Amino acid sequence: MDVKKHLNEPLNVSCSAMAGSNLLSNLHYFYSFTFGVFTFLFVFKYIPHHFHYKEQFQLFIFTADYFRETCSTPGGLCNYIGRFFSQFFLHSWMSALTVSFFLAAIQLIMLRVCLKFRSRGDNSSSTGRRFLLLMSGRIADWELYVSFLPSIGYLYFLCDENTQFGGVVALLFSLAYALFLMGGDRGWTGCLLLTLPILYFSIGGIVYLSLLLALLYGFLTKEGKTRRWFCSFLVVGILFAAACPFIAKEMLKQYPLSRYFWGVDYVHFVAFPPFRFICLWLLTLTVVLVGVCFCRIVGRGRLPVAVGGSLFIVMLIYVLVVKTGYVNNVSKEELMAYDHYCRTKNWMAIIQMADKKHPKSPMMVACLNLALYKMGELPNRMFDYFQNGLEGLLPSFRRDFMIATVACEPYYYLGFTNTAQRLAMEGMEALPDGQKSVRSIMRLAETNLIGGRYELASKYLRLLEKTLFYRKWACETREYLYNDAKISAHPEWGMIRKFSTNEDFLFSEKEKDMMLGILFRQHPDNRMAYEYLMACTLLKKDVRLFPIYFGLNKNFVYQSIPKSYQEALLYNWGLSGRSFDSIPYHIDEKIRKSVENYAKIYTSMKEPEKYLEKDFSKSFLFYFHFRQLGKSTVEVSYQY
Repeated sequence: MDVKKHLNEPLNVSCSAMAGSNLLSNLHYFYSFTFGVFTFLFVFKYIPHHFHYKEQFQLFIFTADYFRETCSTPGGLCNYIGRFFSQFFLHSWMSALTVSFFLAAIQLIMLRVCLKFRSRGDNSSSTGRRFLLLMSGRIADWELYVSFLPSIGYLYFLCDENTQFGGVVALLFSLAYALFLMGGDRGWTGCLLLTLPILYFSIGGIVYLSLLLALLYGFLTKEGKTRRWFCSFLVVGILFAAACPFIAKEMLKQYPLSRYFWGVDYVHFVAFPPFRFICLWLLTLTVVLVGVCFCRIVGRGRLPVAVGGSLFIVMLIYVLVVKTGYVNNVSKEELMAYDHYCRTKNWMAIIQMADKKHPKSPMMVACLNLALYKMGELPNRMFDYFQNGLEGLLPSFRRDFMIATVACEPYYYLGFTNTAQRLAMEGMEALPDGQKSVRSIMRLAETNLIGGRYELASKYLRLLEKTLFYRKWACETREYLYNDAKISAHPEWGMIRKFSTNEDFLFSEKEKDMMLGILFRQHPDNRMAYEYLMACTLLKKDVRLFPIYFGLNKNFVYQSIPKSYQEALLYNWGLSGRSFDSIPYHIDEKIRKSVENYAKIYTSMKEPEKYLEKDFSKSFLFYFHFRQLGKSTVEVSYQY
């Protein structure tokens, strides 16, 4: 009886653990819900534009051809589902809800996988029994806390704009498949292994994680013949899965072999293997082994384990996600915010961001200058902010999808529709994962509509009509096809069509002022062409040509000459040695005195920049002497 009682002790401990798990089943939902709320608030508040960025560089259409094309490669089903949910990233609250739901689901399934090991502890083999005895704890066991690690790791990865959402779906499917394998008997486990090629083509190489988790479970919890056949099935499955990439390479030769081992497009740059995800998979695998062992090491009481585990999760989220993932990508989030507000025509939001923190990147400055023009403040407030030359006004084309997409915006509004169309197409074709950009498709539809190429515009609209969030816009836009009068009456397209260049000429990015001059000469009532020509001249520091270009204005009336224009006119007049009193322009007295004070300090101080920066950093003169292009060659031939 003593021997029997002794043999039953592990069973009693396991039953006690199961009783604790009943309370845990009520407690862990609170933890999962709290994690979901944190994820929602973090994504919604701190990195919403990372997900706007992901959404605009894909085109998910509801067609059978798109489904077959996406799912015809290993991991294609996860890519398809990931792209489907990426559509919802158009709206910040929907992206936050989607991410929080999936990461919370991964945590819950990971918890079930951990608890699955404990639930079979009473029937385990002697080898597994000795290990699983470590896993029997109290109410707030470490299985709960370590189950958050894969989700926290993926939240950290999602702080990188290049992480694709299909990888989240693949991890969720892999853990679910592992859970199914753990609960199967001989018959349907074998059936699942027979469907392994289908699973490999659905979720890609992450299927190895499922098989390894199930193999570990079988080794620890089963005994005798049951363990032998279960582990044998899984070993055969692992070998079969290892052969799947080579079989897929023979069947589908368009990709390198390395792509078939990964399957899922975990990142935008699919040419580079995402080795960092191996760390996440290894973490997921070792969570079952290492994490649950701490339930006995930390202590037997409920409170110490609960407090220690909670602090561990909070500190991990703070250090990994907030202090590392977010802080390292905050500058990218700012750039994506400028780009998003430019795309959605929220010009005031761009200016408000710049008022809080001056942008430095040329792409951000280009969005800011466009917003200033749209709000009628470009000539007066342009030098209130940091300017970095012509690249901050009209960015040049680079073989980069983001730069081309941002550069397209000012050219489109100016009337350079062919240039805008080229940049939109180049930006879309430069996408490293081979997808199409819904934003570029919209711009191509607009430029072809403005240019009167209605068949091409119709082709792009047909694609957008098969989307979820752009169908309404496409259907409304289709009414403009072959209707010149309606396009001319449109407040945006009509104006751009009116101001589009009507003569052929070679576009040169090295002579942007000349291109603007040609456009303005063709359309003297194009206010944007005029103000961008003036801004271009100021940014090039060409103060000798500025009065000539300034005199071209015959159609626009300002309440007073804009501030930057007055400063440039005064500076040019003063360089020739003439008195400010004789200048033939109406100059504000406050600006006149400011320029005079600036000149006195500049000419009398050995290192004037530090004396001028406090009071004159928001002037054209400070930019002229101390920003970007260095000292202008014009100044060599003129003196105050």
